[in-house]
Formats: sequence, structure tokens, C-alpha cells
Amino acid sequence: MRSILIGLLALTNLACAQSFKTTVAPLPDETLAGPCQYDLSLPARGRAVRAVWVTFDRGLDIMKFYSDPNVVAFARRHDLALMMPHQCPAKNAPGGPKEMDMDPSHGIGRALFSALDQFARQSGHAELSSAKLILLGFSGTGALFAHFVGFAPDRIVASIPADPGHYDPVGVDKVHLPPAAVVVPEFILTGGADKICGTQRPYDYFRLYRDRGAPWAFLVQNKTPHCCIINAKALILAWLEEVIKMRQPSATKPLRKVDDSKGWSGFIRTCPSDVHDDWGSSTWDVCGASIQPVGRAAPSDKIPAGWLPSRRVAMEWLEFIKQPTHPTTSLP
Repeated sequence: MRSILIGLLALTNLACAQSFKTTVAPLPDETLAGPCQYDLSLPARGRAVRAVWVTFDRGLDIMKFYSDPNVVAFARRHDLALMMPHQCPAKNAPGGPKEMDMDPSHGIGRALFSALDQFARQSGHAELSSAKLILLGFSGTGALFAHFVGFAPDRIVASIPADPGHYDPVGVDKVHLPPAAVVVPEFILTGGADKICGTQRPYDYFRLYRDRGAPWAFLVQNKTPHCCIINAKALILAWLEEVIKMRQPSATKPLRKVDDSKGWSGFIRTCPSDVHDDWGSSTWDVCGASIQPVGRAAPSDKIPAGWLPSRRVAMEWLEFIKQPTHPTTSLP
């Protein structure tokens, strides 16, 4: 009964929002195999859009974020548009004929911004053409949005690559970010039992840029396979709320830089599992974690897990990551 009521609430929320669809055709020099399709909703209706939350369609699990009642309410409260690009296969892409080219410079990045221009004309919200973006991608589109931060760093409020990974040569191990992109906050999620993307490559990606001062956080969903990021929704929203306050997105002003000399640091102790990823590396869960204010000496028995913007978010991160398992009830 509760799930039915939540579903009805989601439909009501979306019904109250203005909704639009558009299609963007590829250019001759791009790798896109055909036109790309996009959905957009405006939960705040008549108010100006401060930023666009882009959730890339990569299966039924992540698509739940687009219509989730808490996400829609969050978007309404912060004057966000919600955008969903759908799968857009590429010509001769690694992984097969239905797979995407996750390098945004090969067409998928240009197409997304073109879609925003078209939505600006459709909706009468001219600010969509220059709106800042919040990125949420899962699996291959997690890798896409890791690359996307380097493609358009001035436009990105924050990025949330979930279980990020893809076929070579565009996995997270091949992300090269310029200095302007390292300041963009990221929240990287992994599954402790993820047989596809694993935990080690996402952590190596996190650690590479965290060690360079990136205001990033890392989260493990213990004993969770390649799925089910909706179980971290409350934590994602709490983290994003703080980041939006700090970044102050506007279609007409540059994003503010996060002051990571304040806030909290997270640390984890890992335990290997019997699961191995596509590259043969063992995955791992978190069997110990701690938080402390930024500036204190790191604990000797743990590894860094990132920067957290407030004590409240740090406490929620700690509560989540210390759970021995996380629910996988959102599997399609």
C-alpha cells in the first residue's frame, strides 16, 4: 500500500510540473548513430530555473530518480529543472551496436546542450540555455559524467557518478580533468558486490583527484551488486542540499568555489569480498568508518573517503556506510 501511495504521489508531482520532450540529430562528424531523445520537467513551474538536474537513463533503477516524489519536491524547493537524456547508441562503440560513446566530446555533450537550447525555446525559460547542471549517472553514464566534468567544468554544480565504469578507453581510469574541473564537487558511489565496475577503479579515480584537493566524497553500498543506487537517495539529497548552498547556481553568474577548509572528513577500513569485477580485481565492503572535522590528523588504520560539507551530512554518511548491507529492493 505504501509503495502505491508513493507512486501516486510521484505521478501527482509530475502532473503538476510542466513537461517537455525534444530530439537532437547528430552532426556529420559525431559518433552518434541517430537522434538523441530528452525529457524535461519543471516542478517549480513559473519560477526561473536555477540549475538543471540531469539524470541519464541507464535502466529502470536510476530512472526512479527522475520521478521520485522526494527528488521532485527537492527540485521544486530549489528551483531546479529535471532532465532525462535517454540512451543514445553510437556507431562502432565498444560494447556493441546498442552501446553509447561515453566521451562527451564525440557528440553526446554537444547534443545535451543543444537539447537545453531547444527546451529553452519550447518552455519560454530562456535561462535553460545557460543553466548550470547537476549530473547523476549510473554505470556507463557514471563514467560519462566523470568525463563530462572536464568537458564543461564551468557549467557543473556537482556530479554524482554511481557505480561508474565502461569499456576501454573511456572508463573512469581514463578520466583526465583540468584544474578548473577539480574544484567541482563529486559524490562517487560504488557497490561492494559489483561484478561489473567493482570498487577499486572508482576508488582509484576518487583518490587521484581527492589527493589533488578535489572536494569529493566516496561511498560504498555494502554487499550491493551493480544496481540500486536509489537506496542512497536520502544521503544524496542531503549532500546536494549543502553543495547547492555553497555553489549558488545561477544562469547568469559563475559558480562559487567550495571552501573545503571547513567541513568534515570521512575515513574507511575495507574488507575484501569473494566478488571480482570485469578486470579481475577483488571488490570490497566497508567494515569500519569514522568522521572528524577537517584539519585533524588522519587515523592510521583507515584510508580517506573524502570531504563532507557539514556535520549533519557527515553523520548521515557515517550511518549509511556502517550498515553491513544495503537494500536491493529497487531491482527492476
